Amino acid sequence: MNFRDLQYFVQLVADRNYTKTAGHFDISQPTITYAIKRLENELNVQLFVRDQSHHQLNLTLAGQEFNQHAQSILQELDTAKADLIALSQQKIRFGLPPIIGTYYFPRLAKLLIRENIMPHLQTMEAGSATLQEKLTTGELDVALLGAIAPLKIKNVETLTLTSTDFKVIVSPEHPFKKRTTIKFTALKNEPFVTLKEGFVHPAAFRQLTAANNFQPQIVYTTPDINVLKGMVHENVGISLLSELALTSEQEVHAVALEDSDQPHFDIVLAYRTQVNPLIQKLINVLSQPLA
Repeated sequence: MNFRDLQYFVQLVADRNYTKTAGHFDISQPTITYAIKRLENELNVQLFVRDQSHHQLNLTLAGQEFNQHAQSILQELDTAKADLIALSQQKIRFGLPPIIGTYYFPRLAKLLIRENIMPHLQTMEAGSATLQEKLTTGELDVALLGAIAPLKIKNVETLTLTSTDFKVIVSPEHPFKKRTTIKFTALKNEPFVTLKEGFVHPAAFRQLTAANNFQPQIVYTTPDINVLKGMVHENVGISLLSELALTSEQEVHAVALEDSDQPHFDIVLAYRTQVNPLIQKLINVLSQPLA
């Protein structure tokens, strides 16, 4: 069995058309036909059946089962190639969400420079959900992720580094400006400014609104934390934000939640099992508690 035949098969599953698949690879249609026949002979099963009434190519049950394995094999091959390239180029594919990158990672910078790791980082910035997916597909080696619950990611090890609280932030002009604590249920009539999906904050927000049985009034959603803070400052709405992202000079007022079952913002080190000593060195450094 060769990998090229697997590629032809997986593409044919997507296209359901021999001519289209041949065009995708810029080869002749018989090449695709022979590749599928080779696979069927080797596996001793029929992978496709043609529905004459609808002029459609359908997978058999065996074909459906084999498709799952074929995709996994090709994904593993792509991951292996990427790992070998990273090893030879001494690069670490490193994932960093914006909030953690802005407010937590700078505290690690001097240590990573001292250990001569920083020049090797090839950083991807995205929300934690996106970075989790990239770790699973082998596009990242290591990531710092935000989470509100223990992470279970296939073939990925995790270690919680620190945990912070979420705070309700309001404008200095808001009636809650003198409050130091509040129950989330008291916010049910308030307009909210929220972060877009892909961040941890929307998940924490949904958990709190569900626990308090109300549908929030969301007036604006943004991927930019500074925009969110600015709109809260201008009293457009209130928001939920990790205390990690709050600084003393920020012109918003932070109110602690009184809810006993409130979520917390965990910073999690996530990494695929490594043989690359440079990546293992990074994992060891990040695993150490900050002074």
